[in-house]
Amino acid sequence: MNVQAAGKTHIGRKRKINEDNLLVEPDLGLYVVADGMGGHKAGDVASRMVVETMADYWLKVKRNKSPSFLEPVDKDVSDLAKHLINAISLTNIVIHEAQKKPEYHRMGSTLSALLVEDDRIWAANVGDSRTYLFDRGSLVQVSQEHSVEAEQRAMGLTDAMGSTHPGMKNLLTRVMGQDRKVDVYITSIRPETGDLVLMCSDGLTNYMTERAIGMVLDDFSTSLERKADILIDEANRGGGGDNISVILLEVLEEGTWSRLKKKLKR
Repeated sequence: MNVQAAGKTHIGRKRKINEDNLLVEPDLGLYVVADGMGGHKAGDVASRMVVETMADYWLKVKRNKSPSFLEPVDKDVSDLAKHLINAISLTNIVIHEAQKKPEYHRMGSTLSALLVEDDRIWAANVGDSRTYLFDRGSLVQVSQEHSVEAEQRAMGLTDAMGSTHPGMKNLLTRVMGQDRKVDVYITSIRPETGDLVLMCSDGLTNYMTERAIGMVLDDFSTSLERKADILIDEANRGGGGDNISVILLEVLEEGTWSRLKKKLKR
């Protein structure tokens, strides 16, 4: 699959530091958004550990020096997707072990990752940083949100206004580093030429509606880089109360040689 990508991160209007980190590695086919836990020690350190550990792992995969599996992966996914799960599990252990240092006690991070493999993209996540597919004008969330609010909403336990108690809104039920083992959600999508995939921290989705995000993505006269800038600008205009991170992937038409190689591989 031939894609182009753009990634941007911004501190927002109210935070003193940016606890988000991005990984945009087209050569590796790997893209990661990590949102360090706000209000906890060293959230920026945790999110940086996420992108650095994931990048290091995937360099080894590309050099045919794949790390050993921490435990069997029983999900019905490809071998590369199993390595994606293993990479996230290893990253989780790195953060969990780092918490033994007093200055890193209780730090954590969300993680959303995209891995491009042949004609599909694997989407994996832990936490509430979302991944969307924008297909023919429709914005569809493909990640699974691990928060109290999302789980209560799924069970129909929100109040009449459709919201949970303010103090519970941003409470995560899964986060990188919380425990030594982490349950990774993974799924695959098969976007077509012209489709967009959006990854973002909640600094975007808390300050822009999905309808507004879709309107930005639907403007095909605007470049991918410019769309990322507009999304960040609009989130800041909506309040900018958190760090804002965006990665956009656009699926491009493949050349004849690329299509032929895929047929030969099959």
